[in-house]
Amino acid sequence: MPVLRPVGRRLLRRGVRWLCRGVLRLLAIEVRAEGQLAAGPALLVANHLSWIDIVALTAFYDCTFVAKDDVRDWPLVGALGAALDVVWIDRRRKRDLPRAVAVLSETLRRGTHVVLFPEGTTTNGRQTLPFRSSLLEAAVIAGVPVVPIALSTAAANGQGEALCWVGDEALFAHLPRVAALRQATFEIRVLTPLAAGPTRKVQSAAARAVIVTARQRPPRQPAALTDVSFFAKQNFRPMESSEREIAR
Repeated sequence: MPVLRPVGRRLLRRGVRWLCRGVLRLLAIEVRAEGQLAAGPALLVANHLSWIDIVALTAFYDCTFVAKDDVRDWPLVGALGAALDVVWIDRRRKRDLPRAVAVLSETLRRGTHVVLFPEGTTTNGRQTLPFRSSLLEAAVIAGVPVVPIALSTAAANGQGEALCWVGDEALFAHLPRVAALRQATFEIRVLTPLAAGPTRKVQSAAARAVIVTARQRPPRQPAALTDVSFFAKQNFRPMESSEREIAR
């Protein structure tokens, strides 16, 4: 995709955001957000449950992703990735990691928020896998804080786990299963930022610890949450994000 002028890029990102909102609305997934995202660059570190993580975060924040290179050729994904300035990484080649860290740190220096999924894969939400710390080196290099984000799912009759996308399940098999759920809810909890740390492993361990703790407590009642309505006007803070994390 050719380089876009700043105004054109902002409009394109806004269009992608509304596209993601439309997908959530079509699937009748209610998104609830708790906590605030401060202005300024930061690395946003989240647990990873599904492709819905990416859609929900993109729907309500101006964000980009670090994504595995082998999805770049998927229909529509490559074009959307280019629109969002996604940082691609080849997880089959460990030699690609230094390049990805350099690109990511430069993205952070430009004032961008980047969401990172350091588990390296999706889970069913019953546990939080160990975090791979490699790409957190970009936050150390750029001197920006790390913001932990806890993601959770819920649905009627305790079927919230059906929102998770794990294993080798095909996307087109997962979509109708999600659409059949009642009262499907996706929760985003933005936690207290961690100050810029001395090492990536310290930041990784601290971020995982607070995410695990946050996910152990019951969600607040809907009235106490910021209920993100598709029909209400919202003010969105710029935020950038990242896809599945690769290579230790």
